[in-house]
Amino acid sequence: MEVAAGEEAYFPPRPQAAGAARRKARGMNNQEKLDRIGQIVSGKRVLILTHNNPDPDAIAAGWALEYLIRKKWKGSAELAYGGLIARAENRAMVRLLNIDIKPLDSVDLRGFDVFALVDTQPRAGNNSLPPHQKASIIIDHHGARKSALKSDLGDIRLRYGSSATILTEYLLEAGLPIPRAMATALFLGIKTDTQNLGRHATEVDYNAARVLYPKVQLKKLSQIENPDLPRDYFLDFDRGLHDARVYGKVIFCDLGYLANTDMVALMADFLLRFAEVSCTFVMGMSDSRLIFSLRTKRANQNAGRMARRLVKGLGTAGGHGRTGGGQVPMEGVSPDRAEKTRQSIQKRFLKYARQENAREEKLLPDFPLRTSIT
Repeated sequence: MEVAAGEEAYFPPRPQAAGAARRKARGMNNQEKLDRIGQIVSGKRVLILTHNNPDPDAIAAGWALEYLIRKKWKGSAELAYGGLIARAENRAMVRLLNIDIKPLDSVDLRGFDVFALVDTQPRAGNNSLPPHQKASIIIDHHGARKSALKSDLGDIRLRYGSSATILTEYLLEAGLPIPRAMATALFLGIKTDTQNLGRHATEVDYNAARVLYPKVQLKKLSQIENPDLPRDYFLDFDRGLHDARVYGKVIFCDLGYLANTDMVALMADFLLRFAEVSCTFVMGMSDSRLIFSLRTKRANQNAGRMARRLVKGLGTAGGHGRTGGGQVPMEGVSPDRAEKTRQSIQKRFLKYARQENAREEKLLPDFPLRTSIT
């Protein structure tokens, strides 16, 4: 869920639920899972839904599942998403690779018999599947939720760095040729969700990347990763740099209201590169919710657990390893109440990071930088 805020809102695994959900697929190899999917989708109309504001991993995995259903079982499948595809890189991915993915509000749900969730799970708070609607297929690599137990196939692989890796294995097991555009999408999904095959990547991700790489359209990949950016991007980035505050070993940044909440995750990643800190927390507001992203350099610090504690009683959050994020509903909340909520989250973060007594310091100075060096 890169991660833009909506891309990162993966919510807390409950130990008992996680074990029970995975038991459905335990002992099944990829061929057996494919057979089960075939039984579920045979003769049905399938809607594949990603998490809201989908990232490259979700888009690629969803597209690959659609291709698998159409090519292997001659089925009918469509790919959709909630929220927006707002980040320039993600829009470029969809455009340059000709990915047919539709906004969910343009889709009539009554036209489908089977619903599949990719890179998300039911009732996670980060997808637009109606609460009453059953997800028959769930493919994800984050902690299992109790709601996943109701699926007919819940393929949740915690040791995988991306959902695109799972779908790559499916396509290889099915013996289907992987088109170059799809190989490019899957490679990008793995690359972004593992931060260039570093963070969270395991041997299965490396293997999938090695298989895909010979087919990757390198020129298009470069165009996707380096798109033209609008002025608003630079305005938001400038605001983030100047509003960022250093408290000892952490950075806290409140971006305020944003037209594109993807900047929250982008800024959290960027600020973590500051040599003097080990953790970053960035939040921003949309019309209806407060979104935040959390990053840490410490391998022993569970960012998902930290994120959940920060908004306990306020909203939903999660993550894994060194990446966390979440959201707090703000629709109908008064400006005064919204400000108190933001202050409360900041206090919780500093307390959890044990920096509540640290001196506040601006990341960038107020005085103008020297224009010349003597």
